[in-house]
Amino acid sequence: MAIFAGMKLQRRSAYISRNLQAQSAFRLILEAHGVGVEGQSLIHFKPVPFGVVPDADWVFFYSPRAVRFFLGNLPHPLSPEVRLGSIGPSTAQAITDMGYQVAFTGTGEPETTADAFAEVANGQRVLFPQARHSRQSVQKKLGSIIKSTGIIVYDNRPAADFPLRCPEVLVFTSPLNAKAYLSRYEILPGQQLVAIGNPTASACRSFGKEPVMASAPNEEALAQAVLHCLADK
Repeated sequence: MAIFAGMKLQRRSAYISRNLQAQSAFRLILEAHGVGVEGQSLIHFKPVPFGVVPDADWVFFYSPRAVRFFLGNLPHPLSPEVRLGSIGPSTAQAITDMGYQVAFTGTGEPETTADAFAEVANGQRVLFPQARHSRQSVQKKLGSIIKSTGIIVYDNRPAADFPLRCPEVLVFTSPLNAKAYLSRYEILPGQQLVAIGNPTASACRSFGKEPVMASAPNEEALAQAVLHCLADK
């Protein structure tokens, strides 16, 4: 594990484990408060070819990336009778951006989303396009309530090397990102962690670090969590 020997924290700065667009809400909110922002995913993504798509009543997506890798590489169009579901608003937006309609949008949290999805998909066939290392959170929560099938559409592996500065606040947007960072770098005195949700918080705790939890799994809530951390200093 690497240690930032002799390095000092960059005051009023935050790192988030995703690549940010110029108009990212996370970036805009924090920069408006004078906070420096760095965004870099610690995960490498690669499409995985898939052939025959199993018959299903629903296709449920865990992430915008799953949407793009699946809908963008379909060997043939989906039947118009197949309904599309998403774990949260950002994934629903990705479906819409691909020209499809969304029949179900979750909260972004697996447990509450699974409970709500069970009410509309009970006993039906649900296809889950996913990463090779997916936690399959909604599938596992629903169990036999639905007839689920997973299909791997992309690979997600931690980056082997990533140079980072020393921000005051580290924001992790997935368990895999948290594990990639915390298995490589020590946390400096005074640094605080923010987790996007319970699974990511659990990943932080597995390294003995207690994060601040965002109030919702979106960039606005993550930015507010960062401001809360900085206000405590």
